[in-house]
Amino acid sequence: MGIFSTKNKFKMDALRIKERGSKDTPTNFSEQAVAFMKGMPGYYPKFTGGGGEGEIDESKIQNIKVVEGDGGRKLYGEILGDKKFVGKQDDDIYKILQKEIDSGLAKEKYGFEGTDVKEYEKIKLQQMKGPDVEQEKIEVEKEIVDDTSGTTKKDIKEVERTKRFFEDFENEFEIDGERGENNRLNIPVKFSMGKVDFTDKSTMDYFMGPGQNTVVGLNDMLSKIKNAVGRRIVENASDRDRQLYQMFPDRVKTKIKRKLIGLLDIGPNDARALGHKDPLFAIVSMYANNPDKLQQVLSELGLTQQAGTVKEQQEIESSTPGTEGYETEWKQKRD
Repeated sequence: MGIFSTKNKFKMDALRIKERGSKDTPTNFSEQAVAFMKGMPGYYPKFTGGGGEGEIDESKIQNIKVVEGDGGRKLYGEILGDKKFVGKQDDDIYKILQKEIDSGLAKEKYGFEGTDVKEYEKIKLQQMKGPDVEQEKIEVEKEIVDDTSGTTKKDIKEVERTKRFFEDFENEFEIDGERGENNRLNIPVKFSMGKVDFTDKSTMDYFMGPGQNTVVGLNDMLSKIKNAVGRRIVENASDRDRQLYQMFPDRVKTKIKRKLIGLLDIGPNDARALGHKDPLFAIVSMYANNPDKLQQVLSELGLTQQAGTVKEQQEIESSTPGTEGYETEWKQKRD
């Protein structure tokens, strides 16, 4: 039973042959079989052109059409394939062609020097014109994808954080507590020997103007410190001293003043050199230049509370990296 028998229901086309080898050199097929296969439905010729096997010569592409898309474009065109005979064909055509080869007519008229009648038919068709010859047009396509620069996305997210130590105090008295290098308050005043210099005019101008809230708030804090120091002096005093403090209240005030000298790091020359005339100047200086020390003083006197938390909106930024574009080679369009 032959392979082309309809009884075994076997469909013989180029795609079927391809399973047994390449289109040009299919396994177990002779050159005549290959030539036969190339004329069958489903056969896609192997192109050669610009630089190597399988490439399409771009200079031969006609009727190029560009279709823009999202992020790139596709190009469509067509190239001329083999011609084929569409008129009424003589049943003995291959005998006629063989005679033309044998007689030398094929070489003389069409330049064919081979012996394969199928190859001769192909060459002869390429040179023929008229209504009986149809030019095959093969659709081709390529794709160009553009570079992308990436994207940046910003989202607002609610987060919870621990409050800064002086945050409630600064909010209450509307003080800008922004700090810079060495945790020093960002204010336009002069610092000398690690303390605020109140002998400088710019310093006094600030605290009598934009910085008034700072002075008011720290004066309130100083009052609480004095009260806490006074309570401890009385609590730690003997019964006799307590009676004396009730009789002579100024004795307690004197002890408080002496205690503040140590707590607020008031030096013996600060009044003359820096203008620290009383403890208020000293606590303003410590808050501005050494907030950690002031925090320690408040903690020792029991004037601090456990740090609270605050919820606030925070901007979260996320990004997607860009991609590198690419361009495909021209290839035959598949349906």
